[in-house]
This record gives sequence, structure tokens and C-alpha cells, in this order.
Amino acid sequence: MFYRASLACARALIGAVISSSAGAALFIPSAAAEPSLATILAPADGAKLAANQTHKLDYEVQPNEKADHVHLFVDGSEAALAHKLKGSFKLGPLTAGNHKVCVSPVNKNHTPVGPQACITVTVQ
Repeated sequence: MFYRASLACARALIGAVISSSAGAALFIPSAAAEPSLATILAPADGAKLAANQTHKLDYEVQPNEKADHVHLFVDGSEAALAHKLKGSFKLGPLTAGNHKVCVSPVNKNHTPVGPQACITVTVQ
């Protein structure tokens, strides 16, 4: 991951230097963000949830030879895992406030295989 970030920064810097020079500009495409294999179907990003209750989080992971199962993270801490690429988690109960909820597709060694799918929910 560090390598990709460094490569993106280098491309941006080279592109800025080249385009600011007096000569002809050379286009160097920036590194595109890799899409997540996972999608959080419900709740919606920005949803308001009731405190002291459990909620259903529906997710789906695109079939892929790398993805074996998924991990659920709440505020950066692992909360659960599931061995199905499509299903749901029980979310909560959560304390009042904003929470970042992410689903991460991982391989058999529990190594992430691409970016997480994340939403933010507000618990009231």
C-alpha cells in the first residue's frame, strides 16, 4: 500500500513539474483509486440509528478468487467476521455518536484483498 501511495505522489509531482515548464506538457495519469470488492447494502451511509439496539448490516462481496471471507470493523476495531460473501451482521448496540463501520474482504490468511467498504452512522 505504501508503494502505491508513493507512486501516486511521484506521478503527481512529475506531472506538476512537466506542466509548469516552458516546453510541451506531458500527460501522466494519476493512480486511480482501487474500487472495493465489498458493498454495504444497509444501513445507508449517514443513517441515523437508535442507541442501545442491534441493527442489521447487509453486505455483499463480488465473487473473486482472492476474497475468502469478510471482517466487520466498527471505529477501527474488528467486531466480527463472516465466512459468507453475501449476508448480514448484527451491528451494535452502539453508543450515542458517530461511528465508522467498514466491511473488509480478506483472503484465507485474513489479509485484506482491496479497500474496505465503509459508511458512517449516527447513533441517537
